[in-house]
Amino acid sequence: MEVLSEEAVDQLAESEAIEEARDVVDSFEVRLQQLRSGSLNAEEGLKLLSREASNLRLKMQTVAITGLAPTTHRLDDYLAGLKTIEEQNIVDIQAFVDRISSLLDGEKVAVEEVADVVRRLPRKTTFDIKDVTVTDTEVTLVIPQRAAARIVERELAECGYHVSTVLNPIEALSLIVETRPDMVITAQVMPRVTGVDLACALAAMPTTKDIPVALLTSLESNHPDLAALPVNVGLIRRGVSFGDDLAHVLERFKIT
Repeated sequence: MEVLSEEAVDQLAESEAIEEARDVVDSFEVRLQQLRSGSLNAEEGLKLLSREASNLRLKMQTVAITGLAPTTHRLDDYLAGLKTIEEQNIVDIQAFVDRISSLLDGEKVAVEEVADVVRRLPRKTTFDIKDVTVTDTEVTLVIPQRAAARIVERELAECGYHVSTVLNPIEALSLIVETRPDMVITAQVMPRVTGVDLACALAAMPTTKDIPVALLTSLESNHPDLAALPVNVGLIRRGVSFGDDLAHVLERFKIT
């Protein structure tokens, strides 16, 4: 019996993941066509697409195709922000599917181009665009509690910022490296690593050291758990001072 090398095993696993991804993309195409024809109602369609997008995002974390992980994450994040699926949403989801298909089919995206490519993808809308002056500013939230993330996301959306939410801090690190957001806001309390850990990691890497970072916490600035926090990291306290602290951080970093 032939024993495969470690490299061959990795290649086989990646090949299988890519084939599974193609199956999911095919399923997306079917669901979108069903939504267009009316044979699938919007509520059920959203539920099915959201589940498939989450599975696709998890599978693509192990596939070494430049730009694929942030693209599948954006699709998952986009769907998570929807309450129903309307005609424009179908157009947007199709754009994601087309981009993912191109990457799976071998389209090459240079590492330095990933951020621009991802920013051109459709963006989720969690507010009434008519009431807000939308900017090109991108903020990445790293908050494992979805309810807490939505509070911060709503505040930022009302300022006209585009927000991408990442629940897993380990996943967030690689996504931030690829997508280069204009700002990162991270919770302090997270599984496996803290917000201070993430802030220190971002400050230490040449590719991310210039990205403004703010820490969302209930701790005071002199708390021992924050002793290692880089001096240039902003502090947003939970509770009554949240709004003022957020405004101060945005002004400090000139996030406009």
